[in-house]
Formats: sequence, C-alpha cells, structure tokens
Amino acid sequence: MTFQIGHRDIDSHHEELFHLVFTLDKAIQKGDEDGVDAIIAFLEEYVVSHFKEEEDLMLKHNYPGYSYHKQAHETFCLQVQELRYNFNNNKPLTHVIFGIRRIIDSLTKHIQTVDIGIADIVRENT
Repeated sequence: MTFQIGHRDIDSHHEELFHLVFTLDKAIQKGDEDGVDAIIAFLEEYVVSHFKEEEDLMLKHNYPGYSYHKQAHETFCLQVQELRYNFNNNKPLTHVIFGIRRIIDSLTKHIQTVDIGIADIVRENT
C-alpha cells in the first residue's frame, strides 16, 4: 500500500512522521528524556501545521470526507495534548513512549486508509 497522495508537501510531512519511528527507537535505547520531549514537540507542530494543510486542501476542493477527516485530526490533537501532559507531569517514561508509539502507529494507519482518499482530489486538480 502506498503512502504517497501525490502532494509534495503532504507527502514530505508523512515521510517525516515515518522517520520519527527511528528517532523514537534511538531515544528508547539511550533512555533520552530530551529526545522524547523533542518527539512530542514535533508531534505538537505536526498536528497543527500538517493537519491544517490537509484540511485546507480538502476544503479548497470540496472533499466529501472532510468532516470525518477533521474529526480524526481532532482526536490526534487530543492524544498529543495528553502525551505532553503526561510527560510534563512526570508520568513514567515508558508510558509516554508507549503513547508516542501508539500515536505514530495510528497516524500511519490514518495515512494508509484515510489520507489516501485525498489522492483522488490531488490527481484531479494537477
């Protein structure tokens, strides 16, 4: 299954997310709290900038799945907020790391099953 939707910026963002798995693995191996913090910061930025770009694209082209897609994005935003809360409140690092991995896995599935639908509007409008 492809991860490319045919939009250069969005595809690039997706690639950054996939690379995050390796960054997380390194942080786990080192027990690096600063690395975990940086990953959460990346996710905080990702759910704002990347989701906005996708949503703007969907609105521009009257994408029929916009409402469902936006709702999924809002769920991810809440999950990232929870990660930040848990990290800042000294929850066990293993729980935070598990939460990060869960979000990355869910975002990957979202790209494969939901974002791929945007590929149609990209193809139609290029």
